[in-house]
Amino acid sequence: MFAIYDIEGRRFRNTLENLRKVRATQPTAETLLWSNSTGDDTPAIAGDNTDGNKQEPVVSSKTVQAYREMRHLNRREPIYHAYQLMRHPVSTVPAELGIMEAQRYFQEQKLRQMPVMNPQQRIVGMLSLEDLLQFIVLADGQTQYVSGKRVTDAMAHEVITTDPVSDIRRVAQVMQEYHLDAVPVVDEQDALTGIVSRSDILRAIMNDPPLTMWS
Repeated sequence: MFAIYDIEGRRFRNTLENLRKVRATQPTAETLLWSNSTGDDTPAIAGDNTDGNKQEPVVSSKTVQAYREMRHLNRREPIYHAYQLMRHPVSTVPAELGIMEAQRYFQEQKLRQMPVMNPQQRIVGMLSLEDLLQFIVLADGQTQYVSGKRVTDAMAHEVITTDPVSDIRRVAQVMQEYHLDAVPVVDEQDALTGIVSRSDILRAIMNDPPLTMWS
């Protein structure tokens, strides 16, 4: 299950398929490369078109064959869930914190993004260092942050989260389709329990090669 939270709280909780209906994905060259009309998840091979025009192959036939063979290997590999890979406890930033204080907090935590929490400790957004850059100004030859601004002015006001028991391959798919570097893990009671980042998934692949990331 995946959910969407904003400043008002949870406004969506359902499957990945229904998430796509309420939040349009952002296809990239990578996603288009793997699309095909065969009905399975085998990489597409660009060759002769039906109109007779030649195209350079996107993926070689040897690559596709190796992929098909790999699909039949490790059939009994464990299915990883988000709670098995997530990092916790999670460093968070208060929604009402000032911009300058938030920047200092990021430096102390040595992080590039954090979930934003309201006074009731419910997630209401995501804040990154890049979000803070829009509030930097040059005054008298010095860089400083715009005064009077808070985290709520800089944060992404909509955040996609996942359940603890979501298949990590589905989580990776959401990251790719929505260009996310991390996905907070939130339980059915709307409590933040962890966070899964791209680096967490990469570490799982390196440490446990049988984990198949094809979705």
